[in-house]
Amino acid sequence: MTADYTEAQRAEGKIGIAIQRLVDKYVFHCRILEQFQLRERPAVGTLAVTVAGDRIELLYNAAFVLNTPMAQLAGVLLHEVHHVVFGHLFADPEEHPDRWARLVAAEVTANEFVKEPLPEGAILLKGFPQLAPLQSTNERYAILKDVKTRRQIAGPAGQPPGKGRGSGGSTLDDHAVWEEGQDRAKVKATVECVVQDVVLAVGMDRVPEGLKDALRSMGVGQYDLCGDRRGHLDWRRLLRRYVGQILDRRTAYNRPSRRFPALVGIMPGKCRQAARARVMAVIDTSGSVTPDLLEMINAELAQLAKHYAVLVVECDTKVHKVYDYDAPLKAVHGRGGTDFRPPLAREFLRKRRPDLIVYFTDGRGPAPEQAPRIPLVWCLVPGGQRPAGWGRLIHMDGKSGR
Repeated sequence: MTADYTEAQRAEGKIGIAIQRLVDKYVFHCRILEQFQLRERPAVGTLAVTVAGDRIELLYNAAFVLNTPMAQLAGVLLHEVHHVVFGHLFADPEEHPDRWARLVAAEVTANEFVKEPLPEGAILLKGFPQLAPLQSTNERYAILKDVKTRRQIAGPAGQPPGKGRGSGGSTLDDHAVWEEGQDRAKVKATVECVVQDVVLAVGMDRVPEGLKDALRSMGVGQYDLCGDRRGHLDWRRLLRRYVGQILDRRTAYNRPSRRFPALVGIMPGKCRQAARARVMAVIDTSGSVTPDLLEMINAELAQLAKHYAVLVVECDTKVHKVYDYDAPLKAVHGRGGTDFRPPLAREFLRKRRPDLIVYFTDGRGPAPEQAPRIPLVWCLVPGGQRPAGWGRLIHMDGKSGR
């Protein structure tokens, strides 16, 4: 029975299933979609993507979602990711005053790289012979604004069409939300932050070739070398990449949701790693972590906490404190010797159930002979040494290693 659930709840469940069906083929896209905050807004007619605060919102019309075939819904979700990646959310309308040309250019560019089915009437490159493949949105706008005979474009879900003659298709989503009093600099910063974090997590090699130029135009993807010009990877970015690669999450759609058990197969259930994977950040408090290093660690924990549940463990020769990260650390407890065995003991890990361990340390102390079953990243302070032959290794002075 689904009568107890609202259209909005069922629509969100269907969106979740559509994303899950894309996971194997579109890792990068799905990581972007995971960052979207879903919000029902019937006025958008179909879907729309916008920025609210430091989050990207996916606005949806529940009736459209429920009435759209699953394969086409997946295509529209890819379309929304492309609006984000190609910077359409923060494009200045004053620089693109021709509304028809701006709309067509954005839709053609967003749809050009969608290989999944799209709803009938989607605005496609083949409908505009004056445009060439792989042109940027701005290049297309420059061509389209000089077009005299224009094909009529309908708004999403039957909204009034734009000016023109003949049928040029209809928009898949509502672009009007991009102009709702947004601070474009803040929108740009939010989009760039989200996209860069995803690229760091999945690696540039998982980004489809056609999208890489768009990312580089935002400055994303050009971060591999740090400023010392010696080819060292920035440890912060390397850490985020490792974390993202290790925590390649999967949602369990064959398990019922606790809130909506009748919607098994529609509203996704959650296994332990499904919603927010759990990162256990162990801080060696033996004295190797200086105030400056603690500030650096704080900054990275804040970044990780945007996407994962972060559990902080303070330990020298014994565990002193265990708590969820929800604010910058002011101080740490300990300052004795170093022993890596207490927080990595099987009983300790079984109780906390992390999905990944990140250990900030100088590496000088006894470690377990066998690696824990939980993936681990040693994050070594400058001058640190590898404490064990297992685990991934990051040096906070920029060096990297296995």
